[in-house]
Amino acid sequence: MSTALRTITRLTMIGAATTATLLSTTACTFYSVPAESVESQIVTQLGAQGVAIDGGTADCPTDLDATVGTTQTCEFRTGGQPVGAVVRVTAVNGDDVSFDISTEARPVPKALLQDMVTSSLARQAGLPVDATACEGDLPPTTGGKVGCTVTVAGEGIPVAVTVTGINGGKVDFEIVEA
Repeated sequence: MSTALRTITRLTMIGAATTATLLSTTACTFYSVPAESVESQIVTQLGAQGVAIDGGTADCPTDLDATVGTTQTCEFRTGGQPVGAVVRVTAVNGDDVSFDISTEARPVPKALLQDMVTSSLARQAGLPVDATACEGDLPPTTGGKVGCTVTVAGEGIPVAVTVTGINGGKVDFEIVEA
């Protein structure tokens, strides 16, 4: 091996060692909790509170920055409905990061609402429902309302879907003839 090639090889090795040291220092300075760990804690903690999580999975967009006061919103589904899981870092002690998790109701998307109204009314009335068309998403607030038209045997029947409460981030509602 020529002297020039050995020098280039040594410089490359020194550069790689310096980069590794900088990355190591950066990793200690800017600690984060892997998204997978946060997702697992969401499922465990909310499950222990009686929140049914579809498929037993949650989804966080990124790792959680380990800085007290940092918040991040992840998502899971319950009863098919999307629910936010708000994660807030409360304490950091070395590599030990503590955080609170709370649920945040989300609007019930129009397409999902239509499916839920169709199946609910078909089950309650014992009649086949041809189709359901709703005006929009169901807002995630108690008393929130949206109108729908349910078609049974070719006849359109107007109904109102009203939010009766929020339970673990899930929007509970009732359906009444309008």
